[in-house]
Amino acid sequence: MPNFNAYYQRLIQDANDSFLRTAVEKALTNYKDRKIASLKRIKNIPDLAKELEKRRKDSTEHLEENIEKAIEVLEVNGMKVYQASNAEEACKKTLELIGNEKLVTKVKSLTTEEIGLNEYLEEHGIEIWETDVGAVLLQVAHRKAAHPTGVSISVPKEVFADYFSKLAGRQLPPDPKVLVAFVRDFIREKCFESKVGISGANAITADTGTIYLVTNEGNDRLVTSLPDKHIIIAGIDKIMPDRDTANLYCQVMPLYTTGHYTTQYITQIMGISSSSDIERLSVKPAAGPAEIDVVLLDNGRRKIVEDPDFKESFICLRCGTCLYDCPVWNIVAHDFGEYTYMGGLGVAWTLFTLGLEAVATQAFSCTQCGRCKEVCPMEIDTPKIIRKTRSLLLGSKTVPRQISAMLANVNQRGSPYAK
Repeated sequence: MPNFNAYYQRLIQDANDSFLRTAVEKALTNYKDRKIASLKRIKNIPDLAKELEKRRKDSTEHLEENIEKAIEVLEVNGMKVYQASNAEEACKKTLELIGNEKLVTKVKSLTTEEIGLNEYLEEHGIEIWETDVGAVLLQVAHRKAAHPTGVSISVPKEVFADYFSKLAGRQLPPDPKVLVAFVRDFIREKCFESKVGISGANAITADTGTIYLVTNEGNDRLVTSLPDKHIIIAGIDKIMPDRDTANLYCQVMPLYTTGHYTTQYITQIMGISSSSDIERLSVKPAAGPAEIDVVLLDNGRRKIVEDPDFKESFICLRCGTCLYDCPVWNIVAHDFGEYTYMGGLGVAWTLFTLGLEAVATQAFSCTQCGRCKEVCPMEIDTPKIIRKTRSLLLGSKTVPRQISAMLANVNQRGSPYAK
């Protein structure tokens, strides 16, 4: 049985944390200001989102066909493809692919967080380093992400300075420019030393086998280009039918993720680097990795597609725009849920990747205000999904005692309130 009392005590602490409140308010202000400015510049992004929603829903109906096509063309492009049915299989395969190397660099990835990859590799003697500024902070501070993309937006700059000073071995001021400059030098050194780089994928196209990575920091290009081996771990939900859909995703995603109309970097990887500069003979590898491995993860995803009550969750972009409008997230941020997929958007994903008991505290944190549905670019009915999840929890008698007491009062007295 989940420890509801301990969970709710954490929420109460968060609600009284002035530093957390200030950090979240600043993040929200910056996001909303950028979004307003972006929509003045590029006015058709909401229309593009509707087209992307249509395509995502259609591709869900052809999931197995798209997976089969993607695997075939990825292999034609010279990549090695492996399928993992669960988190354990994905972690074991990744460790096997790393081989004898002891240092790995990585691009922030929700999928690898879902399977607990960092912890698994560390337990097996692998030194692994995140390369996004916020992800480095979370790694050294052992903190949970606050948002799917802005992982550290609930952390004040003073906390950054404290942890990065310890990592640097010298005192760093709470100046974002100084702190980012330190991380830049730190991760570049690690990337030059590492012979294995790990990333997720924002999209994988079934027609051309193109891997899309979307970032602002450019760290993905270091991690995926400098090492001898690049390992990609991606959920099968990231497979899109064609380049047009993936390009549409790249146009839509930034606005709802950061408020900006675009990102600094969109990397497309179609196979092993090659050179044909000598007598037009194609030689592989050239400057990039000599090997690219793709681990396609199920871990409950097929079950989501098969379940009519939760199917629409499959097209979630993980942009996190719903969190910005969520009254609960605005108060407790990273603690709205105990695992990787937070907030209302994460209820179905926590349920299908970790099980019913794991999602209990998260499902009963929602106020059912419906604002998440109103702002979702894919128009996912998250409140309905949460109500269905609560119904399942009620059936398994996994509910907070307060709710059990209210239900008993309704059944006995016709009112949720005790006399």
